[in-house]
Amino acid sequence: MNLVDGIMKSRIRIKIILTLYELGELSISQLAKTIGSNYTLTLKHVRALEEMGIVKEVTVGRMRLIKLNKNTPAYEHIKTLVNTLKNLMNIQQ
Repeated sequence: MNLVDGIMKSRIRIKIILTLYELGELSISQLAKTIGSNYTLTLKHVRALEEMGIVKEVTVGRMRLIKLNKNTPAYEHIKTLVNTLKNLMNIQQ
């Protein structure tokens, strides 16, 4: 599966990317609450995005936080995708 297929496979993955782009780093619980999903489903999609190199987990003290991986070559494309999706969402409103 290529990167685009992996991201577009699920609306939850798109919501995760948009949310992390806007808010920075969040715990799985915070992320799940923000996107309106449950912990288990959010964790499943975060792990898939992590395998693709889109997000990464960082430890701050005792907290594990998820954030976009800015060190991946795909990050610039993700920024473009996020901005395009935001523009499309504004057009629909």
